[in-house]
Amino acid sequence: MPTKTSSNSTNLCVRAFFFITIFLVLSFWPLYAAEEVLLKIEGDLIDEIEITNSNTDANLTISSYYELLPSEIKTEIADYRSKLDRLQPDYEVAFLAADSAEMAEVREEIDGHWLVIQTIHNHFFTAQVVEILNRAYIKSFDGLLPEESNTLE
Repeated sequence: MPTKTSSNSTNLCVRAFFFITIFLVLSFWPLYAAEEVLLKIEGDLIDEIEITNSNTDANLTISSYYELLPSEIKTEIADYRSKLDRLQPDYEVAFLAADSAEMAEVREEIDGHWLVIQTIHNHFFTAQVVEILNRAYIKSFDGLLPEESNTLE
């Protein structure tokens, strides 16, 4: 039969463990509460629209689909698209100068912006529209973006 002191010790350990656990959860709670929501998906994915055909200007195709996005997403993706526009001449200059370090640095920025754009495409558009947008971007940025773009499924 356990003695009263060993029972009290066990009880004290259980209580201490409980309070330490509660303390740790409560101390990290503000970190979880402060987490920022990057994308909120509501409703159905946007499907192909009739304006798009193989002869349509790439920028018109992109703009037509972006008009269907919620305003805050439209603003965000326009910002990333303009960043790609600004990086294109930098990459061309680095390429012509054969400056591999500068090309790699610009390429890294381009890839980062392109990844964000693709992620937004995958969250708001069907796979068919994502392919249409990828082709339009590749055409618009004249080989600056990879020919084969992965779609998230």
